[in-house]
Amino acid sequence: MEFFVPACDSAEEAEKVWEATRTFAQESLGWEVGEKRIFRITGVHDGKAIGCEVGKAEPYEGNTVIAILESNAYLVCTANRGVLRGEPILVGREEAGSIIEFDTDAASSG
Repeated sequence: MEFFVPACDSAEEAEKVWEATRTFAQESLGWEVGEKRIFRITGVHDGKAIGCEVGKAEPYEGNTVIAILESNAYLVCTANRGVLRGEPILVGREEAGSIIEFDTDAASSG
């Protein structure tokens, strides 16, 4: 899957939104946030299977996932949870079973 950010009209705009979201998460949580661009995470939370995917509704509040970041926990970011305001939805590393990153080979191969 090629990297994208929902509602962004260009790769440049997507890059700016992703980087701003990453910076906001670092500043609001006080945690280092990695460079991985995560497309989907699945796992188990409170005994229930969960899945969050960029561009789709997250299972907790039903908001569109804008970005998923990697830090002390996985940070599921929606407009109201980690992008424009508020803290992201935290998914513990022990809860995440499968992590699928966006394809980065196209940008790095040459």
